[in-house]
Amino acid sequence: MKSKKLLEKLNKLSGLGDDADKKEIKKLRKVLHALKDKQEHLKEKLETAEGEHERRKIQQQLEVIKRQREKGVDVYKNLKARRDL
Repeated sequence: MKSKKLLEKLNKLSGLGDDADKKEIKKLRKVLHALKDKQEHLKEKLETAEGEHERRKIQQQLEVIKRQREKGVDVYKNLKARRDL
């Protein structure tokens, strides 16, 4: 799945609030794992990238994914904690 689509899913799932059920939390976790895989793939691609332009482009993608994953993990932990109460 493309990064853009994964980020769109993450944004949609991160706005769930207190209404989140187990299924939606599981979807959020799945998207976070997919983003982590994408991030690892981009890191490998960065190591083999030739040219400054290509390296900068990959680095920007990595930053976006990293920040979105951080937000998503926070949302996931909060939803999980509320659900476990």
